[in-house]
Amino acid sequence: MSAAVVLVRVDREAGAHTGHPRHLHPALDLKYIQARLEADTGAPVPLLDGWLAPFRVAGMAQRCLALAPRVAVIRAVTWCLEESVRLAAALRAAGVVTIAVGQQVQHIVRSPFPGWDEAFDLAVAGEPEEAVPRLVARLSAGEPLERLRAESRARLAEGTTALVTEPDALARPGFSPAELADYAFPFPLRGRPVARWGYVLTSWGCPRPCRHCTAIVRKSVGQRLRERDVAAVVDEVLALQAAGAEAIAFEDDSLFVHRSRFLALAGELVRRGARLPWMANARPDELDPERVAAAREAGAVLLKVGVDSGSPRLIERLGKTDDGEGWLAATERGFALLETHGVGSVALFMVGMPDETPADAEATLALARRIRPDYLQMQIYRPYPDVPLWTELPEAARTRGAEYHYLAPASNCSRIPLAELPRLQRRLYRRFYLRPGFMARHLVRSWRHYLSARTLARAPATLAWLIGRG
Repeated sequence: MSAAVVLVRVDREAGAHTGHPRHLHPALDLKYIQARLEADTGAPVPLLDGWLAPFRVAGMAQRCLALAPRVAVIRAVTWCLEESVRLAAALRAAGVVTIAVGQQVQHIVRSPFPGWDEAFDLAVAGEPEEAVPRLVARLSAGEPLERLRAESRARLAEGTTALVTEPDALARPGFSPAELADYAFPFPLRGRPVARWGYVLTSWGCPRPCRHCTAIVRKSVGQRLRERDVAAVVDEVLALQAAGAEAIAFEDDSLFVHRSRFLALAGELVRRGARLPWMANARPDELDPERVAAAREAGAVLLKVGVDSGSPRLIERLGKTDDGEGWLAATERGFALLETHGVGSVALFMVGMPDETPADAEATLALARRIRPDYLQMQIYRPYPDVPLWTELPEAARTRGAEYHYLAPASNCSRIPLAELPRLQRRLYRRFYLRPGFMARHLVRSWRHYLSARTLARAPATLAWLIGRG
């Protein structure tokens, strides 16, 4: 089998990877590119996802070259830059045109990485869903690669960022039954277990002015909100349901950010009988009574809520809001509303943020225990070059190269000792998850999930990670 174009998502090589539990979500930008190229050419476009099995650069290079592609679109993020460069170099040496997409491109613009320029012919910074199919079409039409290369490098030097401008004109991604199972949310939901998940973006962009946010955790990169037609979104939900999806993950940076539009979407899901449970991202200050009630009626079973910190001072420092105390109050009200309406929650926090102290970290844990979420996620913060507060940090605190934000840190912008951050993360996890009260509540709500052999097989590794020595 051969293919004109192959799409690849790179991961960190297995031997250097974190043991932190991961949610394996699909690379939706590559899925959109795949759908457009297949619609334009009528030929299959393979997507090789390095997240789905232990990653090896040599093995992925062999898989790609076996397809004899002319072009390889390679998606990577900061924590696997080295692997991305090695893979692209191997493919380019074999005569394949290499195109870089993903957060790696924004990183390289601000912080060079050895070998990157030699590995990649072309690069698209920002959102590649519209830009890459156009670039591939120009290559297929015979435009000289050198001309495209010069244009690509000029755009990077100028800081030009590609953005999705016509979201309703994008070709709809397709998912096979195997993909629906591959990308299942890894933790139990309230109610019946879900094994097959569909993923949907309803908008691109986030208008929030957060100063610490990086494209490594974003689903899009622009600030201006670009929304799909609500009816088209529900069409896609129903198509995924017909394909076998048992639940939907809405992948917007925040599904709730535009209040009236969210209420319209929730109403359309109800009106058209979309029966699938769903999860989404939200902020605490978006969880008002009307939106939470509408979400529950429309099928919401889990919200991932970006709380970030229990310290009002840090919340203001990060630009989440000018009123840190109000943020904490909104957090407590929002999680109480979710509990009242029976909607599960994941509270998303970070440690190691700029100027954070051990007392701030303890305030975060205290807030997490007050709001009683279904799950707590605690990341070690890394200030990557694309974050707005990057220029305010001392040089020693800036993350460079391919430093991975879950591994033992090589840089630190907090007032917590560097070596203490991973140990603090694990202590916070243990003090939250290993409480008898949490365990009892969790089993009452989610016991059905543990009847699955797949879940039982994964549980020991997760538990070992939680109780491992910090």
